[in-house]
Amino acid sequence: MPSKNVSRILGSLGVMLLVSVGVTGCNNVNSQEVSRVIKPVKLTMVPDLSRQHVDSFIGKLDATERAVLSFNVAGEIASVMPRMGKQVKKGELLAALDPTDYQLALDTRQAEFDLAETQYLRAKALIKDTLISKDLFDQTETNYKVAKAQLAQAKTDLTYTKIIAPFDGTVSLTNAESHQVVAANQPVMKVLNNTVMDVVFTVPVSFVSNYGVQAISQSSVWVTMDSAREQQIPALFKEISTQPNADTNTYTARVTVRRPADVTLLSGMSGQVHVANPENKRQFTLPRTAWISKEDGKGHVWKFEPNEKRVMKTAVMLDDNGFIHSGLQQGDLVVETGIHGLEEGQLVKPWVEEDGI
Repeated sequence: MPSKNVSRILGSLGVMLLVSVGVTGCNNVNSQEVSRVIKPVKLTMVPDLSRQHVDSFIGKLDATERAVLSFNVAGEIASVMPRMGKQVKKGELLAALDPTDYQLALDTRQAEFDLAETQYLRAKALIKDTLISKDLFDQTETNYKVAKAQLAQAKTDLTYTKIIAPFDGTVSLTNAESHQVVAANQPVMKVLNNTVMDVVFTVPVSFVSNYGVQAISQSSVWVTMDSAREQQIPALFKEISTQPNADTNTYTARVTVRRPADVTLLSGMSGQVHVANPENKRQFTLPRTAWISKEDGKGHVWKFEPNEKRVMKTAVMLDDNGFIHSGLQQGDLVVETGIHGLEEGQLVKPWVEEDGI
């Protein structure tokens, strides 16, 4: 009997031992499986902090100089009118009236002046010896002055039969045709200066508040046109309004550009004005979800090591405005969301957004 009890006890102990071993084995397997679980995290890349940041604004070309040209005298247009879009140079003849009538008037005034001048010079010599009366001399002098003024007017009228380009530019519109009779001061054509032009754009009030008008006006500025986006056109800051638009909460600003030889610029064309960050550096910070801790100008984040697929706790220094000053370099990957529960050296994988999520 005793031997049977002993055997029964030993058998029970054996079963318990086997169960214990089995449970322990399962725990070890579970631990190994847990340790192999790789947590997905969302990463963000640190940009080049030394590269100059650029803000871009939509702009529209506007002519700095424009002129509506006309003849100051009436007549028939005798020249061929320039076509719209024609490039013209300052001083170039653009249109002319038939000068016949004005040339005849000038010849008449010239003959009248020559006669009046001769009579005046003779009267001037005679008055010295009192050979003519003072009244007759005064009348002769008056006739001379009138003839001189009429000659000058005739010469001016003859020059008014021509329209000369007031500056380098483009004929944007013609209002008359060859052989058409036009009145004095009737608009004949419009000319725009498209060599030097303004680009008008608006900037948010917050942008001006952050950097100030003086810093913005001294920044590097260039323009790209929608018709030639690959070409950067240097620009000079010209002016900015002193009062913001109440509806858009923006200021209106202007920069000046000089047209490149291979680019067509016309008033009304659209493009973009690019303003380099006045502080000459790129400002970068991380969202609140990325910080393990942050206070007194320093903090800690999880930096992802792509080769090892692990995270490392990294110290980061901040400037007075809360932007990253040191501790991270261009191209570093930082855990943006999913930092809770991470440990030093833990395996993680970048979280990839799936379609529809």
